[in-house]
Amino acid sequence: MKKLLAITIFTAVSIYGYSQTQEIDSLNDVVEKHEGKLNALDERVLVNEADLGKLNKIKVSGYIQAQWETYGKDLEKSNGYSNTYYIRRARVKFTYEALDGVKFVLQPDFSTGNLALKDAYAVVNIPKLKNLTLWAGQFNRPDYEVEYSSSQREVLERSRVIRAIYPGEREIGLKLEYIGVNIPLKVQLMAMNGNFTGAQAKDIDSKKDLMGRIVYSIKLPGSGVGIDLGANGYLGGNLAKTNPYIKNSDGTADSIKVWSYLDKNWAGGEIQIFADFLGGMAIKGEYMAGVNSTPSTIASTAIRTAMLADPNKYKNFAGYYIYFIKNIGSKNQFVAKYDYYDPNTKLSGDAASKDIYYKTWTLAWQHYLNDNIRISLNYEMPKNEINASYPAQLKDNTLGVRIQAKF
Repeated sequence: MKKLLAITIFTAVSIYGYSQTQEIDSLNDVVEKHEGKLNALDERVLVNEADLGKLNKIKVSGYIQAQWETYGKDLEKSNGYSNTYYIRRARVKFTYEALDGVKFVLQPDFSTGNLALKDAYAVVNIPKLKNLTLWAGQFNRPDYEVEYSSSQREVLERSRVIRAIYPGEREIGLKLEYIGVNIPLKVQLMAMNGNFTGAQAKDIDSKKDLMGRIVYSIKLPGSGVGIDLGANGYLGGNLAKTNPYIKNSDGTADSIKVWSYLDKNWAGGEIQIFADFLGGMAIKGEYMAGVNSTPSTIASTAIRTAMLADPNKYKNFAGYYIYFIKNIGSKNQFVAKYDYYDPNTKLSGDAASKDIYYKTWTLAWQHYLNDNIRISLNYEMPKNEINASYPAQLKDNTLGVRIQAKF
């Protein structure tokens, strides 16, 4: 009887112990399962925090310019219409600050009839020289009016001379830029393809063009006046691939070896004066002159008469612009601008043919609804040189109204 009781008690204890062991094991499994879920959740949180940190380094900005223009009779004839609505610019700019001193910029343009890449470049601070940066990619050429953003410019379009020698404003290349800390000095040096086509991704010849700009800033203490003085220069060339004949700026004929380079050189000076006077005013100007070249498009297999009919061309040019800007209260601004451009300074009158000079007056009024919305009224009045090719003043004035929204 005692043995039976002992066996019974042992069996019951064993069953109870086994049951308890199973419960504990099951509980451990549940705890481990939940711990795994919590660890996975922690990893997801860490990943999300890392992604959020990257997103915080991205800055998105941009602007849209909706515009209406009406034209003089001669422009109406050439356009086929007297007025139009269109989107002048619609740009979104993405800036990614990867690290301290490392920045990437991407800016497409979605304006009417156009989808283009305007900016795509990286900016890196040179180690141990934080005021010296290296730019690589596609960006503005170093010139005051070229670099001055179209979202801030006081008139609707850039000056004629700038549009002629810097079409599209951007180029692909490398740029070193120094901005002084103790000395108010800015120095830029750029090496670029020099194609001036805007859509050409790769160079079309072996020679790289060089461009430089230097600006020194002066502040007059107690007067509220600041002055920027600068100089810039361009050194480049166009390859004469097929045609050995040249037409000089003065109309004389010359020759060059095929696969030689045509000079493309100029220099300029600039000044900007800013005064805290009666609400604020500014006077800005730039002058530049030099020689530009245009390669012939005639193939090397063409006969001599065809090559002579369309030779390579050299043209000495000169141009300048002057702005007068006056703030009227806190929300309005009056602008008067005069610009001059002569594409061929060696010839004038009938000898200049279609290379006539233009003198252009522009009057503008800006109204700022707030920090993001600006309404611009702009009236441009060009006056052309009179000669046999243009026996009268062209009726090509343009009135433009623009609404700009920035974000």
